[in-house]
Amino acid sequence: MASSYSDKAWKDFLPEVYNWSSNIKPSWSTELKTGYCHVVAATETNKSLKLDAPDLSSELQSDLTKQAGEFGWSGKSGSLTVTISGQMFCLVSVRKIKTSKQQISRQFGIDTAAALKSNQVKALSFCKSSQLDDGAVFEGYTLGVYDKGLFKGSKIKGKDESTLPEALNFTCPEDGEHFEKHRQFAKASAFARMLQDAPANWLDPTKFAEIAKDISKDLGLKCTVEGREGLKKLGAGSFLSVAAGSSIEPQMITIEIDGEDNSRTTALVGKGLTFDSGGTSLKPPAGMGEMKYDMSGGSAVLASAMVLGNLKPKTKVVCIIGAVENMIGPNATRPGDVVVAMNGKSIDVQNTDAEGRLVLADCLCHAATFKPEAIINVATLTGACLHALGHSGAAMMSNKQSMADKLLNTSKEIGEPFWQLPLWPELEQEVKGDISDLVNIAKPNVLAGTIIGGVFLSEFVNNTPWAHLDIAGTGWSCKATGFPTSGGSSYALRTMSSFCLNS
Repeated sequence: MASSYSDKAWKDFLPEVYNWSSNIKPSWSTELKTGYCHVVAATETNKSLKLDAPDLSSELQSDLTKQAGEFGWSGKSGSLTVTISGQMFCLVSVRKIKTSKQQISRQFGIDTAAALKSNQVKALSFCKSSQLDDGAVFEGYTLGVYDKGLFKGSKIKGKDESTLPEALNFTCPEDGEHFEKHRQFAKASAFARMLQDAPANWLDPTKFAEIAKDISKDLGLKCTVEGREGLKKLGAGSFLSVAAGSSIEPQMITIEIDGEDNSRTTALVGKGLTFDSGGTSLKPPAGMGEMKYDMSGGSAVLASAMVLGNLKPKTKVVCIIGAVENMIGPNATRPGDVVVAMNGKSIDVQNTDAEGRLVLADCLCHAATFKPEAIINVATLTGACLHALGHSGAAMMSNKQSMADKLLNTSKEIGEPFWQLPLWPELEQEVKGDISDLVNIAKPNVLAGTIIGGVFLSEFVNNTPWAHLDIAGTGWSCKATGFPTSGGSSYALRTMSSFCLNS
């Protein structure tokens, strides 16, 4: 990495919106505020404009509707900025797609950011809407103003001036606790997306561990990191097999967060492949650059630690991240090699590109040593997940239906779509080995790749209630309503954090 990168601290690369969302002090006032741009929700009903702003006078709504009509805008889609009596109003269409209130509200915030991109608004006021959640709207706005060009020359030299509002208002009753939760989601999401979008020659496993230590220190959390020698002592042969081709130290990161009841523990486990070449089972070159995003599960877990370190969870939470590169080298694992995981199970590595499950296997074993009452792991695990669910939702599998129901209810409430896939018992035999206990990939004719990944991981959790989240289709370039459509998405951050805050 060029010296202009390496001589800067990692915090210097945090996006502007991270600091803005951390520091902005909103006001709550139903009065129109001089010098503010007032954002108003709009829809089209019977081909005519309808405003959803109950706190605006009927006279003002009539003036806004009349002026919009003069521009030929009916509220069906997009936005319109107008000025009335010296006050600036931005009318933004509310998406009609049938998803959750949280998703639609975040999308409204994203659309507001797009509408105001060229206006350099210094003071922003979101007018109360009967169909939107103001906290989620704020969160969506931060998603929309996030700038992923963090490694452009002007950013590195620190020349860019702030483009974000200096003041923020909501014309609705004050609810500081509700806003604070969404503020933490917004801040953590910007952080996670920065990690996701960063190049792999900057965010390698060592840098990942450094950042985790710094975050933990700032929040007063216990953080331990095991490198290659430490992993050997733990017997993490499965994890180490993935790191064998890289000269960069693998890192198993563990962060412990006190909860309201420390006699109970929840574990969050994330796949942190900072780059995945496929190893000896080399990936095709097309699209390989996107494999810097293979650490999206790990970034969601670290961002969850940030949220939970600021908002106390119900139980103690242990966050574990397996940070590693899967590279080609003289010592790289070969297809057909047999490795042994921490729980003593041997694995015939039939495909070195099915590496995430090998890392997670030992991370799950490590999580089990904390005797948790629930384990959630998250990973961009299988390309098959895209064929099953596309980019608008993620897959979830679980060994306990009560655990699955709790997670699905949480994801529905927070607006982060997951679809439960079954762990068919008939597929258990497909991960059994001939010369070893397990194989890391099933035969080509089995096809159920996403479920097979879950079946394999279930071998490392014993009877602990556990859920596996496969975010391969949503970790980046997500198409779900209320999420950014390019770059990192921080997917699963909200579901995991909310589960821990409410369980």
